[in-house]
Amino acid sequence: MQEVSMMDLATVSAVVAALVTVIGNAFGVEKQYRALLAIGIAGILWFIPREWGEQVLMALIIGLTASGVYSQVKPRDNENELMRMQLREEFRREQEIEREQEDRRQRLTQNEERQDRQERRDDTPY
Repeated sequence: MQEVSMMDLATVSAVVAALVTVIGNAFGVEKQYRALLAIGIAGILWFIPREWGEQVLMALIIGLTASGVYSQVKPRDNENELMRMQLREEFRREQEIEREQEDRRQRLTQNEERQDRQERRDDTPY
């Protein structure tokens, strides 16, 4: 039996992840079952005869790379982007509230000035 290198494990892991993505999306497999799908695919790839395994693995890598899936398997950390978007939205809302309050203050000031002018006009004897 040949020794398994870390590259072999990494390659098989990446191919399994890509296949789970493709199969899961194609057949609408729920996310909670995709781990079981990954175990099944890994078992199949690992236990097929070594001579076939290398050929099958190479064909899968070529196909997945050509489809663009193999390079996009790594899960992305969208949590930071989501936080940034939430902060931007909160900041925008705060600015909007401040603008509305400033508009109200200006209208009140204008109304008070009008009332003062009107009162002064009413006080004149002519």
